Amino acid sequence: MAKAQTQTGKRAIRAKFTDAMRALDDEKPPVYCDPNQPRDGIKPGAWTGAPFANLPPDCPVSVVGFDVDQKLWLKNARGYLMAIERFDANTLTAAFSPQTDYLLWAWPAFGAKKITNSEGGTEEIKIVKRLEVQQAAMCLQTEAGRKRVFDAHTMHRGRGGWADKQDNFIWHSGDWLWRSDRGKLTSSRPDEYDGFLYTRGKPTIEPWHEPVATEESPAKRILDDLATWNWQRPYLDPVLVLGWIASSIMGGALKARPIVFTTGGHGVGKSTLHELITNTLQGVVNTAVDTTAAGIYQKAKHDALPFLVDELESKAGSSKNQSVIELARVAYTGGDISRGGADHEGTTFKMNSSFMFSAINPPPMGAQDKSRMAVLNLGRLEANDGVRKMVANLEEDGRMILRQVLDGWADYKARLLPDYWKTLHDQKLDSRAIDTFGTLLAAAEMLVGPEALEAIGLPVTDQVQMGEIIRHATQAEREENLDNWHKCLNQLLDSTIDQWRDGIKPTVGGVCDEALRGALELPFARDRLGLVNCGLMPAEHLPDAQGPLLAVPKTGPALMRIFDGTEFHKEVHFTALKQAPRHIVISDRGNKQKVKIAGVPKHCLLIDLSAFQRHAAPADSASG
Repeated sequence: MAKAQTQTGKRAIRAKFTDAMRALDDEKPPVYCDPNQPRDGIKPGAWTGAPFANLPPDCPVSVVGFDVDQKLWLKNARGYLMAIERFDANTLTAAFSPQTDYLLWAWPAFGAKKITNSEGGTEEIKIVKRLEVQQAAMCLQTEAGRKRVFDAHTMHRGRGGWADKQDNFIWHSGDWLWRSDRGKLTSSRPDEYDGFLYTRGKPTIEPWHEPVATEESPAKRILDDLATWNWQRPYLDPVLVLGWIASSIMGGALKARPIVFTTGGHGVGKSTLHELITNTLQGVVNTAVDTTAAGIYQKAKHDALPFLVDELESKAGSSKNQSVIELARVAYTGGDISRGGADHEGTTFKMNSSFMFSAINPPPMGAQDKSRMAVLNLGRLEANDGVRKMVANLEEDGRMILRQVLDGWADYKARLLPDYWKTLHDQKLDSRAIDTFGTLLAAAEMLVGPEALEAIGLPVTDQVQMGEIIRHATQAEREENLDNWHKCLNQLLDSTIDQWRDGIKPTVGGVCDEALRGALELPFARDRLGLVNCGLMPAEHLPDAQGPLLAVPKTGPALMRIFDGTEFHKEVHFTALKQAPRHIVISDRGNKQKVKIAGVPKHCLLIDLSAFQRHAAPADSASG
């Protein structure tokens, strides 16, 4: 693939000139006005409705409203969200700064001042001496009472990518809200829009001011760089990383925010990969090493900016990194995180961030975690390979990619994502896998076009062939994501029975399999399973059963030991198994659910072993 060029020539010059002009405009200092002088012909404190019937004209502060705890929220004169619990001169000054002259003009407390008149004598005049705090407080509170109840958790949006109610993409850069209407870029100051409050924050990147075509996108150069790593799936994994770069910018606008986890030993280039992504998304991505969930959500607050976490290793006796994985799982669909505080007041966070992790040995993860991520394995580079020296333009690459996202969002939503959904759905991938891989692939194609993906080895122009490739490439990790009931049943079937036979201790599943094949007579199988408080019934016990029935009660000492230390402990297994398809785990046959185990009748769930074997057969045959 030829080395991609970034934008040059007149359009690049025009974009940089626009940057310079905007910077000059932003640097203009506020103009100070003497609070004793009229504003637009209105004397201090004499505006219509003064002092508190309504807000004074052109008020630099916007009142948002009260929350349920009667805390007043406003957007201060600098555009930042601010909560006021106590009104005093210092708090009001902070709210109106740097336009404190307006504050004194609107709610003045007058005093006398002696001056020398034109005749050389002295006289007293009335001047603004200080602020009438109570009047200002009453005015702001009266205005807040007219507003709807404000919930900063659900109604406030910070920096990053968002979608409005018409599903248009918005980029909040901290100082500005950016939109693209058929390639025309527009910006406005953060404000209340479409039911959400956008307020100013620490500045992050702004989009490139000229449209960026795929042939001049830095994403092509980045894909070339990504291809130099020793990926397990070189035709797919670099594309998924590029897709994550684009989807991480989309952030809160996405239905699902795929997680990417890169693994590999020392010397595979994980840290260099993070360096490439950090340089590309400089000013956008939050980076951390061996962090905590609390550290992440306290930094995220109301933003939808991505997180790049290195060295998220498995550590014996520690659940810290598992908590970080759980946080990313919640963020996948924009869920809520609630935490208690030192003052016994609960705090709720809404996570809309994308996550990328790396580790040598990832922490333990459940199916609910793995189903939301693409796991990318890296091999050690040969001595004569090396990773290409990355050529990054820190000031332009991320901004050009952001512009592509703004301009390409409509096509991504209307064409690219639906196309990948159909392709992967035709290959029988479930909706979670499609959300994950379809989002990443569609986002990558939006940046570089189909030709670049073809060149790396992904035949996107042949949807059937591409779908088959992705299905085979992701089959192993998808088959690890067992349903909860299936995982519970596997825990039982994999457990050993405390009885020696032919020099070994049989497993529950082994005994069931022998009974299913007729290699072990039913009475002997029933006796062995009784040692773990389970039973075995012939198929004739239920007319529509397809094979022998494993009877699993709700409790029993040996059975409890099998599930002890797992998520199915303390009788949870009984509820988990009921989540299975009704033809596999039977729970609604009344008295037929009563099974004698060690001479004691117990109400049991009945598991049709033949039906379960057919259900599990595809995964078993795939794993060999």
